[in-house]
Amino acid sequence: MSLISPPDSPFAPPSLIYQLIYHPLTTCFTFVHNLLLYLRGKPYLPPKNKHPIRVVCLSDTHSKIPRYAIPKGDLLIHSGDLTNTGTLSSIQQTIDWLKTLQKPWPGSSDGFAHIVVVAGNHDSYFDERSRSVHDRQKTNRKLNWGKIHYLQHSSITLPFLGDRSLKVYGAPQIPKCGGKEFAFQYQRGQDAWTNTIPDDVDVLITHNPPKWHLDLPSSGGMGDEFELKEIWRVKPTLHAFGHVHSGHGVDSAWWDESQRSWEEYLQMAYSKPAETAASHRLPLVELLDLSLWAKGYQSLAADVRRLLWTRLWGGARQGGYFVNGALTYQTGERLLNKPKVVVL
Repeated sequence: MSLISPPDSPFAPPSLIYQLIYHPLTTCFTFVHNLLLYLRGKPYLPPKNKHPIRVVCLSDTHSKIPRYAIPKGDLLIHSGDLTNTGTLSSIQQTIDWLKTLQKPWPGSSDGFAHIVVVAGNHDSYFDERSRSVHDRQKTNRKLNWGKIHYLQHSSITLPFLGDRSLKVYGAPQIPKCGGKEFAFQYQRGQDAWTNTIPDDVDVLITHNPPKWHLDLPSSGGMGDEFELKEIWRVKPTLHAFGHVHSGHGVDSAWWDESQRSWEEYLQMAYSKPAETAASHRLPLVELLDLSLWAKGYQSLAADVRRLLWTRLWGGARQGGYFVNGALTYQTGERLLNKPKVVVL
C-alpha cells in the first residue's frame, strides 16, 4: 500500500500521510482532542477503601497462543475470535489454554479469579447457522469450559475480594462482514441492539466495537451506531471488544457533552457519500468545510469545559473505559498487540 493511497482493506489503518492529505482538519482536531482527554486524567477511580479489580482484556487470538506472558489480574476477558476456523475442536484448544490462566486453587495468588468469554464472527460453532457440516454431525460433543464463563446474550454477577462484585453481560452479534460461515451476523443498518443490554451492567463484552471508538473512522467506521446508542443508555464502566485489530487500545468513556460532541464530529467528518470517499476525495478539501470547522471548535470547547470541571472544580469521575483488546496486529496473522489492563 502506498503511503498516499487509501487502505487496501477496511480493516487496515490509513497512513499518517494519507490522513494529513485527505483528512487534515480531522487529524489536527483528533490530536488536540486526545491531548485534552489525557490532561483530564482517568475517567473512573475505584471506590476508596475497597479492593481494586484489575481487568485484563484480550481478543482476536485466532487459534494462536501469545508468546509473551499475560499480565496478572482478577478478571480476564476474551472478546471473541478464539479461532480462525470456528470448529469445536479448535475452540476447545483455545479454551484449554485459557484454563491454564485460571487460579488453580482457592486463595492462590497466581492466575485469574474469573475468566469470561464471548464468541466472535470466526467462532462458527457457537452459531448453529454457521456451523461446519462436520460439527453439525457431532451433536453429542460438548465444549469443556471448566470454570470459565461463556456469555451469549446473557449476564453473570462475579464476586471479588473486599466484598466487591461486577455484573458482566456478553453479546456476540456483529454487522455482516463475511459469508455464511461467520457467526452471529446481521445486516449492517439493522438495529440489533436497542434495549438488549440490562440497565445495571458494570462490564459489557461484545465482539464488535461501537461506532467511532477504537474503530477505523476513515473507513466509515466498522462499529455499529445502534450499539453506541445502546451503551449510551446503559453507560457501563467497561466496554471490552475486539474485531477491528487496528483499533487496539484504550479509550476514555466520560458519558458527557465532550464525548457526545466528539462522536458527532467524527460522524460529520467520516460519514461521507461513497463518491467523495477514499481515492475519490480531493486533497485538502476538508479545509474548505466550514461546518466541519465549526463542529470541531464546538467539540474542543466542550473538551476544555469538561477538563476544567474535572481538574479545577472537582467534578466527579463517573465514566469508564472502552477497550479493544485485539491481539492480532492489523491485517496480519501475528499476535503482536499486548493485552490491555484497566483497574475498576
